[in-house]
Amino acid sequence: MAISFKGAKNYKKHNGLDAGRGIKTPIPSEMHYYSLLQDDLTLLPKVEEGERVISGQKIADIDEFDAIPVLSSISGRVLSVSKSQIAIENDMMFVPSPVIRPAKTADELTTREILWLLREGCVFEPRENAPLHVLLASKRVSDCIIVCCFDSDPYVSSPQAAAMNNCEIILEALKVAMRISGITKAFIAVENDTKGTFADFKRALRYNPDIEPVILKARYPQSDSEILIKTVTGSENTNALILSPETLCNMHRVLTTGAPVLGKIVTVSGDEILEPENFYTPVGATCKSVIESGGYSECELVIDGGVIDGDVITVPTQSVTYGTKAFVAFHNKKNVPKYRKKLL
Repeated sequence: MAISFKGAKNYKKHNGLDAGRGIKTPIPSEMHYYSLLQDDLTLLPKVEEGERVISGQKIADIDEFDAIPVLSSISGRVLSVSKSQIAIENDMMFVPSPVIRPAKTADELTTREILWLLREGCVFEPRENAPLHVLLASKRVSDCIIVCCFDSDPYVSSPQAAAMNNCEIILEALKVAMRISGITKAFIAVENDTKGTFADFKRALRYNPDIEPVILKARYPQSDSEILIKTVTGSENTNALILSPETLCNMHRVLTTGAPVLGKIVTVSGDEILEPENFYTPVGATCKSVIESGGYSECELVIDGGVIDGDVITVPTQSVTYGTKAFVAFHNKKNVPKYRKKLL
């Protein structure tokens, strides 16, 4: 089926990405909720009700390669354990678990060792909705890797924030990913409203023919997987593994420091009266605590994901996961863009 940009619009950008606005820390959530369900797998709890846990402690796992363990992103007391969820009360102490640094560099590690470290470090790729170690170990045939350093949704800027000033880290992790997956070609896709990021990649890759930086005109729905592949490679039949810059930053951190991934960059935006922000949010934190960090309270509507195709949140205790990219909140439903109102 042919892919066309016909009807695509260059919507007004609301995400307010600015090189001067860094990634912030949100208001701590009093409660954290961790799901034990991963696709068709159900993880087994390793803690009991009333037990005290520390940040980075493994609280659930299962003996399956395709799963990733559940780690507590805070220290506190386990309030409840069910077949599907663990609830932990935050003691606001943030006592960390010991971190064991890998004994070898990434270049010295074997493929098996890298995959195991990625699994135990909880490196997850939200675009593919799968753990990174599963994607890199997959036998599917991929012609290339595309690192998508943007989200074309006008209310989301978490990928842009993750890519900013992280050029060297992203490239180091990408080279390791290419080596263990056997993929020999990669592209770095950047929109033209973040030219500084593109310039960083272009300068770093001037002597590397295997990784090509590509700058694209900012418009919706450019970050859609099928359209992105066609735009970057020139063919809609190309098999590509699409990775996020945050995923590669997490990969680099796990392989170099041994520290697991306990959080996710989340954009908070919505009504134009408030400045959009990006927060590094602990996994398990409630949606309510995150949007309040952005100045939103008593909202009439909150959307999980982009304003265009995200899902409306009906439960304020819904928690942040490794796949969360944004919360779009509106104090007044009348402020919802016209192109979204048709979907509500």
